[in-house]
Amino acid sequence: MVVTLKAEIRAEFGKEKVKKLRAGGGLPAVAYGPGLEKPLHLVLDLREAQKTITREGRDADYELVVGKKKYRALLQEVQRDPLSGVFLHVDLYLPGAGK
Repeated sequence: MVVTLKAEIRAEFGKEKVKKLRAGGGLPAVAYGPGLEKPLHLVLDLREAQKTITREGRDADYELVVGKKKYRALLQEVQRDPLSGVFLHVDLYLPGAGK
């Protein structure tokens, strides 16, 4: 079964911007892979992403939806707050991004 993660392109960078993003319920993420000119800096919905990734696990078959584009995605790394366990950042690998 394919698990969908919805994301939007993130245009703002920097420590203060990321703090505001997280305070507003966003989860910063980066997607990279062969065929991409540069990594995609993304924002996911924190509650939805944490619920989905926790339920489905690291080895699930993810589909990343960014606007109208869809990518097969592998969960590379999840950074969590050491005390609360809340997700802080997600790295995704897109093996077929160039196709």
